[in-house]
Amino acid sequence: MGSNARVDQNAADEALANGLTQNAKAVGTLTVGGNAMKPTDVQKVLQARIAARNKATQARLDLKAAVAAQKSEIASTRGVVTGVKQALKVMFSHDASLLGTFGLVINAHEPTVATKAAGAAKAQATKAAHGIKGKKQRQAMTAPAAAPAASATATPAAAPSPAPAAKPQA
Repeated sequence: MGSNARVDQNAADEALANGLTQNAKAVGTLTVGGNAMKPTDVQKVLQARIAARNKATQARLDLKAAVAAQKSEIASTRGVVTGVKQALKVMFSHDASLLGTFGLVINAHEPTVATKAAGAAKAQATKAAHGIKGKKQRQAMTAPAAAPAASATATPAAAPSPAPAAKPQA
């Protein structure tokens, strides 16, 4: 509900309350939901509605102000916190457990050029072996079995059995 709608509802409730005040004798007792209500009872209900809307509006404004103050505080202190973290990492880079007490961890080092080259070569070999596949086709593929370690006695590989001849369709 927009701010204008709340203002309009407050104005309508105030107009209703004012009308009940001015014409209380003419209105008399109202039966609402099976309950007999005097105009003063209805006015109390309307004033409670107006107060609730005003309180909610003020709470929204307070929240916006608090969020803006938080963002400002975080932005203005970011450099200090970053500097302290960097200094602690330099001071205690040799002791990961001590860094852990500050909630800090030593970042893993950047992979070496040789590691990156090996990864790129492996990716190219995989692409050449399997071709470009979609997500479902990649999931259906199984990884090749790891080559077993060379043993002292080599066993001859079994010769592949010939495939059965395909039957011609008529």
